[in-house]
Amino acid sequence: MEQKIILILTKEVAVYEVFRNTLHENFGNSVQFRSNHYPPVNMNEVDLILSSGPKKAFRDIIEQLNDRIPYIQANRSIDFYKLEKLLEVKSNTKCLLVSNDTETALESVTLLQRLGFEHLKLIAFAPDMDKPPQLDEISVVITHGLQHLVPKGMHRIIDLGDRSLDLSTIFEISTMLKLSLDKTHLFTMDYFRNFVRIGRRLSASIQSERLLNKQLEIVLDAAHEGIIWVDYNGIVTVFNKEATSILGISNEDAIGKYYSDVVRDLDIEEVMLKKIEIPRQIIHVHGLQILITKTPIVLDNVFSGAVITFQDVSHVQRMEQEIRKKKTESGLTIKYTFDSIIGISEEIEKLKKTAKKLAKSDYTILISGESGTGKEIFAQAIHEHSSRRKGPFVAVNFAGITQSLAESELFGYEEGAFTGARSGGSTGLFELAQNGTIFLDEIGDAPLNIQAAILRVLQEKQVKRVGGNKVIPVDVRVIAATNKDLAQMIEKSTFREDLFYRLNQLPLEILPLRERKEDIPYIINYFLNQRKIKMSFTPEVEALISTYHWPGNVRELEGFINYVTVTADSSKADMEQIPPKMKKSNISQHRIELAKKYLDNHGGRSVFKKILEVLVTYTDKNTGIGRGSLHRLLDIEITESQLRTRMETLRRADCIAVGTKKQGTKITSLGQEVYGQL
Repeated sequence: MEQKIILILTKEVAVYEVFRNTLHENFGNSVQFRSNHYPPVNMNEVDLILSSGPKKAFRDIIEQLNDRIPYIQANRSIDFYKLEKLLEVKSNTKCLLVSNDTETALESVTLLQRLGFEHLKLIAFAPDMDKPPQLDEISVVITHGLQHLVPKGMHRIIDLGDRSLDLSTIFEISTMLKLSLDKTHLFTMDYFRNFVRIGRRLSASIQSERLLNKQLEIVLDAAHEGIIWVDYNGIVTVFNKEATSILGISNEDAIGKYYSDVVRDLDIEEVMLKKIEIPRQIIHVHGLQILITKTPIVLDNVFSGAVITFQDVSHVQRMEQEIRKKKTESGLTIKYTFDSIIGISEEIEKLKKTAKKLAKSDYTILISGESGTGKEIFAQAIHEHSSRRKGPFVAVNFAGITQSLAESELFGYEEGAFTGARSGGSTGLFELAQNGTIFLDEIGDAPLNIQAAILRVLQEKQVKRVGGNKVIPVDVRVIAATNKDLAQMIEKSTFREDLFYRLNQLPLEILPLRERKEDIPYIINYFLNQRKIKMSFTPEVEALISTYHWPGNVRELEGFINYVTVTADSSKADMEQIPPKMKKSNISQHRIELAKKYLDNHGGRSVFKKILEVLVTYTDKNTGIGRGSLHRLLDIEITESQLRTRMETLRRADCIAVGTKKQGTKITSLGQEVYGQL
């Protein structure tokens, strides 16, 4: 799992250390930390900002931060052990509560009052106060690790230590960063253990019960999971709101009853007898699937009870599905890495090695290759291997987008830019890709006006929304892909030459499957293993697989496996289970090579390929073509006499069939295979 990076903003280094230790206890190696006390900080790598105080306390830092980074102001709790010192202070004593800023000081006063210390006259004090309070008659100072801020002349100082993170903030961080809650129940257990300890120590004081109840209420209301606490006799003493929501049992019907009378299917005998934790079990309770953890509470080597934490499995699944859905809808997901590129040939290994080198730069990449070779897989793998991996990956396919929508999709639009425009406007794909990668698939299908707009973005690194005047800077890495001959399109003025050179700074050509046939058996086994199917092929089918041209490349090979595994009557596929198209092209490679050699000996390949290219088009239309029409359609300089000679050569090589004047000329099956390999 990729580590999340949290920037912690604090006035004091000691507070940073407390926050860091608490987060590490809860999330382990899932998080790394940065601090304003230890610059420099690379903001491009920060996933969350956690502040110990209000934004204005860190105004100079906040103004320099990226608005896209989530921000949390921490809720903080007090060390229960040190609260015992406050019980020694007499009622109605004026106590100065010292903090490093006014808002934090007032917050600390409120927290102590909520914890039951209303009998003390708590007065907030901070160095930034416009009107500091009078210090007359103040005999006690309370602070949280900030004794150096205490006004001179104060002798009795109660230091409650630096305040740690409250459980509500721990849950908020885990939710925002999608971090595992595996260890959070341990943090909850520590809370309960501390409650019990402080309760025992302060039992002589009526304040202890108020303290315990107030803090318990705060913890339980913040919990995102059901919590049931039973004492050493198995009696339910805590049953939080989430437990009520999940199980449909009220707090009143649970408290004070034996646990199995409340939840019949809840078995905690092993925890009670062996005093061991049983983590993350899935059990059935009241017809629900529940993910449950059972933990014993042992204090000072004395068993005090057990805590059961749980969640509805269907709720967890819905949350995960919703997150995946939102990410997928935004097109920001990465599905592929270099490990997703299947093959063992020297050619594919060299290609992956080159792509990894290209990933380390920030230059534009142009990926070329036939349909089905995996251009988007390479694009995603390059993004994931680059320094922009934490940024979004946004893909757009120009073959599937209309010319009228292309501009607004790419660059966004302002409210009222056109009829039907969304209220408030819309963010374009280039903006969505900020600090990440945009993948321009099938760039050869982009209209010329869009090509010009893309060129402008590449040159100026900024966009302007449709209907807007504001120029928006963008920092994106561009990867483009095409299965077309862009150089030929430039000659025909259907693709901009200047854009081609902007895109082609780092070219990457993906080889077709027929040029790395060593990979074919390996890929077939991969697809079969993926489907958990065992299958072999007759020698005739193996020969066809080896000699077939695979014009659709890996995509066609996967379709072949799907077809064979569905139609096969046994674990050994024969020619009866082969797709019809492949059967038609079941021509021995020997005949193909002989035909190619014959053509090479009678005028070279280029003219023959042009003739066959036109005939392939007409064969798809199930019609022939006359020699005069063929001559007009050829995009080369050739006389009718030369064409007649070339066509006779093709006929002798069995690549074309010449019919009557009305029937015209058609390409043969052998001719189609030869054309595919010229």
